[in-house]
Amino acid sequence: MSNLNRDIVPEDIKINTFVEEKLARDKLLIPTFQREFVWEPENIRKLWDSIFRFYPIGSILYWVTDSYLHTHRKLGGFEFPHDEDTVQKFKEWAYILDGQQRATSLLVSILGGKGKVKDDENFDYTLYFDATNAEFLFANELEKRKAKVNPAFLVRLKDVPRWGISFYKKIASEEGYNENIEQNLEQLERIFKDYKLVLIKIQGVDVDEVCEIFERVNQEGKKLDPVDIIIARTYRNEDLERGIKMFYLRDNLKELKKYLSSQGNRFQDLGDLTIVQMVSICLRKEETGSRKSFGITPKALDNLTTRDLEDNWDNCQKTIFETIKFLSDMKVHGPNMLPFGYLLFPLCYHFHKNTSPRQKIAKQWFWRMAFGLEDFRRADEVYNYCTEFFDKLEQGEKILIPSLPLSKTKLVQSRYYYREALSRAVLSFLAKQNPLDFSNPDAEVLDNVYLLLSQAPNLHHIYPRNFLETVKGLPKDAPIDSLMNICYLRAKTNIKIGDKNPLHYFREFKGVDNFDNILKSHLIPKEFIERDEFNPEDYRDFLHARAELFCKKLRDELPDVEVKIVE
Repeated sequence: MSNLNRDIVPEDIKINTFVEEKLARDKLLIPTFQREFVWEPENIRKLWDSIFRFYPIGSILYWVTDSYLHTHRKLGGFEFPHDEDTVQKFKEWAYILDGQQRATSLLVSILGGKGKVKDDENFDYTLYFDATNAEFLFANELEKRKAKVNPAFLVRLKDVPRWGISFYKKIASEEGYNENIEQNLEQLERIFKDYKLVLIKIQGVDVDEVCEIFERVNQEGKKLDPVDIIIARTYRNEDLERGIKMFYLRDNLKELKKYLSSQGNRFQDLGDLTIVQMVSICLRKEETGSRKSFGITPKALDNLTTRDLEDNWDNCQKTIFETIKFLSDMKVHGPNMLPFGYLLFPLCYHFHKNTSPRQKIAKQWFWRMAFGLEDFRRADEVYNYCTEFFDKLEQGEKILIPSLPLSKTKLVQSRYYYREALSRAVLSFLAKQNPLDFSNPDAEVLDNVYLLLSQAPNLHHIYPRNFLETVKGLPKDAPIDSLMNICYLRAKTNIKIGDKNPLHYFREFKGVDNFDNILKSHLIPKEFIERDEFNPEDYRDFLHARAELFCKKLRDELPDVEVKIVE
């Protein structure tokens, strides 16, 4: 959206006007992506003490939009006047983005509300003021305070805006009334007359920018995901009379992940946003015409309606499971092993409502894109591969997968880093070889247990780091953490190897059955572990020899792709 359409308007407002005419009348709403009211009574007391002293308490930011979001109907025990159906009929809504805890504190302390505070299930937030010492107190403290103070000097905040001359005449006649009490009462009344809250309205801002704004200004440091807004926007209450069932997207997301978790699948770590994007890309496939409303960008996700999600959830969920199985079968263990997260979407698009997916071509496409020199991080690239590649593939057209240049030097000189795309691609492809353990070829190496231990799987340096650090004259173009020096092993075997020279520790495993197959499963060149002595140049030569094996194995996996292996 153009900056010319954006509107940021500050507004000064009296406390009582803010509470009674804005909050209490649903003129300012609190969406459910905001957390519940969590402030302790002491926080509320300190807030009012700051106001009493005319200290600033920070601005309250709200967003005006024509998109309805599900809102909290009860805060701190306060029931909002309109029901959900009524609120949904508004033509425009204003949602608090920053300042929810302060706003709710003002609301419940003036208008009253009951909630759980520690062991008290019905704590009364109604706030009172002790005029003898200018102290704020709650309803549960009144009786104890009345034993010390004339009850006439304990006034309820809600009553202050309606004080008049008669109030002052009456209280001035009370026993113990003095100048200090008079000044405290006048200061309290002045709060409601002269203290101004600062509201900041933003308008003409899209969902993606609202998420950015929320993250930048939110005092609790909570990151707002576009899914939070989609969940709030597509929430629907149950209406038994009209036969309408409740729809709550968050429950669907939880059930989907619960199923993946029950299958021991690391894709349970998929982000909610990614899942919703996968649903949206499925719906994009079903759209007709050149203009597509569904997609993976925040703006496109804003087009998803409750009906879209509810009517298509089962079919889309089936597609998501099929896509995940496809990746898991290739030993891509969860989203953290994907070189690019966006690789999910064209695959999901291809599998959606497809009775005969071209899995062989899809696998080649995946590995080619994983090892390609270009980053795969843009929505337009996703859409292009959906239509220009997978749509045509399904229509029976002969499709050429782009050629793949493979540099052995790049593989050798690239260091392992779990967030880097090439590292993930190499680790995924090494996992696809079903690596066998050096000491026990029947033991599970890629077991799900240790893959869940951290973002980086339990990896082993074939030439141990500590060993290489003791070698003098090691070539500078042969990094210790080279991707070609990494392999999968069980932790037990890794510990046994320790910092030993490979020429020594491999001799300990030579008696293991099928040892040659074990080396092949790791793409380890046999000739380098059978030498009598180690020279510094051997390490660089080993890395290049392994890179050669790696490239040839990858080429074998891509029979329909032109793979150009270069130094």
